[in-house]
Amino acid sequence: MRQQLVQLLYGVSMSSDLDSGNVELAERLILNAVLDGLEIGRAGIWLLNKENTAIECRLLLDRENDKEIQMIVLPRDAYPAYFKALDSQRTITAVDAHTDPATSEFSESYLAPLNIGAMLDAPIRYKGKMIGIFCCEHIGGQRQWTEDECSFIGALADLYGRALSAQENERINAELERSNQLLEQRVAERTRTLEKTLTELTDTQEKLIESEKMASLGNLVAGIAHEVNTPIGIAVTANSSAKDKLTELDKLVQSNTLTKAALIDGMNHLNECFKISFTNLERAAKLISDFKQTAVDQSSLNLLETNIKHYLENIVHSLMPLTRGHNVTVTIKCEDDLNLITVPGAISQIILNLVNNSCVHGFTGRQQNHIDIVVTVNHENDTYTLCYKDNGHGMSAEVIHKVFEPFFTTKRGTGGSGLGMSIVYNLATQALQGEVSIASELDQGVAVTFKLPMKIA
Repeated sequence: MRQQLVQLLYGVSMSSDLDSGNVELAERLILNAVLDGLEIGRAGIWLLNKENTAIECRLLLDRENDKEIQMIVLPRDAYPAYFKALDSQRTITAVDAHTDPATSEFSESYLAPLNIGAMLDAPIRYKGKMIGIFCCEHIGGQRQWTEDECSFIGALADLYGRALSAQENERINAELERSNQLLEQRVAERTRTLEKTLTELTDTQEKLIESEKMASLGNLVAGIAHEVNTPIGIAVTANSSAKDKLTELDKLVQSNTLTKAALIDGMNHLNECFKISFTNLERAAKLISDFKQTAVDQSSLNLLETNIKHYLENIVHSLMPLTRGHNVTVTIKCEDDLNLITVPGAISQIILNLVNNSCVHGFTGRQQNHIDIVVTVNHENDTYTLCYKDNGHGMSAEVIHKVFEPFFTTKRGTGGSGLGMSIVYNLATQALQGEVSIASELDQGVAVTFKLPMKIA
């Protein structure tokens, strides 16, 4: 290929217009190179339509008349010989365009009026398929097209395919950008929706947990009311008996018939009544005091120094109405002087939930029910272990696997909310900053073990 054509090809291949994605710039660049390299007056790019029934002029540069031409359409059925030659996907080298079998159909309507004497048409291929042609039109008479010129046009056709690829990449990138923007918008919307839903779920969960705590306290209130009613009733009866005895003594005094024996008997009776009344009122006051402390602690999670054995005894005493109703005895094993810096309210809630679970789930239909609460200290790492164990029905492996999940319950539809053990887990790991594990087998009871720090920072 002669040097001029090589330089033109090199200039086109190195131009940024070719890879800009703007195919119109690439078309002008290539057609001007065709006009310069072949030294002809007209050159155009023609593309087949989708149906392959016509060829349409994409752009035609006419230097002879200083014009640009577009949107000329040549239908297949009007020029069958020309399209037959195109279908062979070969370069058409018409030395005399008026007599060449491939181009003679254009002689009267196209070639003669424009004084076109020779044509060189090179196929444009894209993705392995011919999509159109470069049409080179020589103004004047016949012209011999050299092998270098045919190779030159073929190389430019390949470069046009490169421009089409750049345009396709630009289109794909633009679509990807739009898709990414749309995806980001959808993700942002979905994220906002999920955040709103999560906030609502968190609020609902907090309300349900609070409701569960209030329900537990409500059950305690009912049990306490029943339990307190008994000693107060006994005290009222004792006071009523003492009042009757005083009335009887008063009558004897008024009638001057009071004897020493009657006075001693009356005093003994009054002492017995006062003793019964005082003992039962003291019992009621203790029960109310323990319940009040338990209720106050459960409603707050303050950090306090606590004697754990004394505190556990108060909790168990306040739960007496619940344990007595299910024939449960509770034993506590713990050092008498074990003081902790902890959150007693969390411990209270944990014990309440565990005892309630034992009574509702573990002891149904059973007698001689027992709960052991054992506290041991590990001084090496300043931790203590609180182990809660009952001798109830126990749990299956499947239940143990889900027992700490929120809303999981085996009493669905009969009053179970499924939050009790979830609350226990959250209190142990968050409020008390410790660990909790559970072990059980069917008919072997349940053991819940807490490993907790002796001093919470």
